[in-house]
Amino acid sequence: MSEGTRADALDEATLSRVEDVLREASGMILASSVRRSLSTALVRASEARGMELPAFLQRLLAREAQFVEQFIEYAVIGETYFFRHPEHLRELGRVATQKEDGLFRVWSAGCATGEEAYSITMTLLAAGLPVERIRVTASDISARSLQRARAATYGPWSVRRIEPSMERRFLTAQGDLVMVSSQARRPVDFVRHNLVVDPAPVGDQDAVFCRNVLIYFPQELVRQVILKLIGALGPGGLLFLAPAEIPLANGLGLEQIDVQGSPIFRVPRPRSSQSADSIPAPPPPPDPKLEALRKLKPMSTARPAPPPAPEPAAPAAPARPLSPAASAGTPSDDVMRQAVSAAREGNFAQAEELGREAARKLVPEAYLLLAMVAETRGELNGAVDLVRKALYLDPQMAQGHATLVSLYTRLNRREDAERARQNALRALEGLDDEHQLRGVETMTAGGLRQALASRSRTGW
Repeated sequence: MSEGTRADALDEATLSRVEDVLREASGMILASSVRRSLSTALVRASEARGMELPAFLQRLLAREAQFVEQFIEYAVIGETYFFRHPEHLRELGRVATQKEDGLFRVWSAGCATGEEAYSITMTLLAAGLPVERIRVTASDISARSLQRARAATYGPWSVRRIEPSMERRFLTAQGDLVMVSSQARRPVDFVRHNLVVDPAPVGDQDAVFCRNVLIYFPQELVRQVILKLIGALGPGGLLFLAPAEIPLANGLGLEQIDVQGSPIFRVPRPRSSQSADSIPAPPPPPDPKLEALRKLKPMSTARPAPPPAPEPAAPAAPARPLSPAASAGTPSDDVMRQAVSAAREGNFAQAEELGREAARKLVPEAYLLLAMVAETRGELNGAVDLVRKALYLDPQMAQGHATLVSLYTRLNRREDAERARQNALRALEGLDDEHQLRGVETMTAGGLRQALASRSRTGW
């Protein structure tokens, strides 16, 4: 793609017009912190259409229906995977076992490609609920995502965090892919739904999950959507938001419960119906900070090639935002985007090839991607070495230190894990909560800070 047709070359006026198309078609307005993601969506939509970006953009701004639809598909799809925020699912299973009879109903709002919905059914089945008592309604605005969700077939990237016992029980290997078992698929009903403009598709739910969705909306829409989610819950129903989104629901009359360091909300029961065995509501914990969707935002800088080196300690000084020159689109950015896309599709050979190409250009994120691919294969020590190379190039990459926390924990190297956690926290010092961190997946400084604090509170 030439300099003049790169998405990062789009001016603010053009982006505003693109955002107008999105709002008119779906009712959605993006928060300013994620507005630039429209550029990436444009590139991916035009590539999927087999068109050059200027031609696709022209048809999109002319409001041609098929081009608008294709753009929406790529504008709203975020990364997800099985058993994200597992503490939420453990609490769901615990509460479900306390309901002695009747259906246990859950709404997965903004379900994307279905991993969350199937994680819910797996959790409830593992908790002992018979399949006949489980009803999960999973909704999303993207028809393309729902089609993939109904297929229930996923690559290794989606199952990289699933517990082995759950994988053995509910997933069946099909070559390099896995398929969700019919038992876990049976209770799930996928429906197309727009959280902003459509009424809630369900009511009297025992739980509603809407995680890493609200951060896409500006404040004036967030409250409207949260009230819709609350309205779908019955008395005592649980609302699960991502840690970053907890402050957005404060002041709406919900009880806040701390579950293993992760706050969740509950609709109060009428006093006459409260029982002694209901969930105690401790004083609300401090509000967690804002976290962005995990999504690629690669950048690159030129530094010397990394020799083998011990894990560096993060400097105490705050990291400075990249300069415009450093954050501008480059061929390395294109390679990284393709590498992550290949990894998410389970094409690890292509992901590694592209990741190594970017690594030769000294892109720290490339080593981080290669480490994540190695981790999915169970090559934990190799993944550690690759993350350390990323940190040699950028010692202040907080996501790199945080990745080591997970890897060292799996290797039962607890002292190293705690040291990596402290390094990650030091790398975050002085950064605003909404500061977008460098890495393979998009996250804000506040979101990672909250996750690291939660890990400290709950132990290893």
